[in-house]
Amino acid sequence: MRLIDRFANDSRGSVALIFGLMLVPLVVAAGVGIDYARAAKLRTAVQSTVDSAALAGASAYSNPSFATTAQTLAGNYVTNGTNALLSQITLGTTTVTPGTLTSGSNVTAYTMSVSVSATVPTTLMALFTSTMTIHASATAKNPIVTATVGLSGWKSSACDTNTVYWYPVPSDNSIPPQSSMTQMFTNSGGTNPTSIPISISASQKIGFAFKNVTGGQCGYGSNQYGGAQGSTHWFYSSQSPPNGSAYGSTATKDCSLQTLKGTTDKHGVVSFPTPKVQCFTSASKPTMASVLTNAAPSCASLNGSSYQYVWNDMGGTTDDQDYNDGVYTYSCTGGSGSGNGTSTTGVVLTN
Repeated sequence: MRLIDRFANDSRGSVALIFGLMLVPLVVAAGVGIDYARAAKLRTAVQSTVDSAALAGASAYSNPSFATTAQTLAGNYVTNGTNALLSQITLGTTTVTPGTLTSGSNVTAYTMSVSVSATVPTTLMALFTSTMTIHASATAKNPIVTATVGLSGWKSSACDTNTVYWYPVPSDNSIPPQSSMTQMFTNSGGTNPTSIPISISASQKIGFAFKNVTGGQCGYGSNQYGGAQGSTHWFYSSQSPPNGSAYGSTATKDCSLQTLKGTTDKHGVVSFPTPKVQCFTSASKPTMASVLTNAAPSCASLNGSSYQYVWNDMGGTTDDQDYNDGVYTYSCTGGSGSGNGTSTTGVVLTN
């Protein structure tokens, strides 16, 4: 009995016994923490890929005809972004869904939703489960904004007939079909509007086409570039140079367009610099590029700035290079973000 009492009252080694009993849950807890931290890190990487995919898809989804192309682009972003993680995760379901936001019967934005699920193998948690599942999702929207062309009662004294159109720039930057062009103004008679609102998605590039008819207002024969009396020449702001399709190799100079960025004073008045009285040759391409900034912009790329477009019709027996044969301003409002005090444009994540 004394032996039993001594054993019952002996506390030596109790710490080791308690430690031994606690060791298993401590190891399990540490393993759980390590596995959860690893899964969280991988989910952050997947989420970043999903965010980029949604933004890229929404940016490409600038009009309804681009829905499939934009969907494929977003899917490729997911594939490329997760390739580096495939040694650590197993991809499950990936969904990429284009959609629209509406207000009544009007579309207010094009959207791209991307969702990805994946499994992550566990280490110490493998005693209880072999994998952990992670999910990441994002939706980005490409808002419908208003681009405004300000004509300010423009009049032209050109001897040629000049007409200006706007068009959505094709996704491959090719010359647009005439069926996609909308006339803005002309000097061939009639009343021109003082401004033109254009409802369009924030990422859709807008170009301007300048149609020139040699001697359309007063005959003078062929112009200095070989254009015969009554011949038609098209200039496109989305092409570089804009007159490249008008005369081909006949005209070695570009004297057709300059774009001038406006500055806004404290009273909100926008002013523009004076156009350069000069032509731009292939040797001065960097100079030409500088005067064609945002010649075919999306509203998002303007970031709230206003631009003035000044066209020279390259007509006459000599070119006066006056850049007053078509003059108008271009700006955008709506969407998200700001620039120069004006709410404007941008493809953004909504969740």
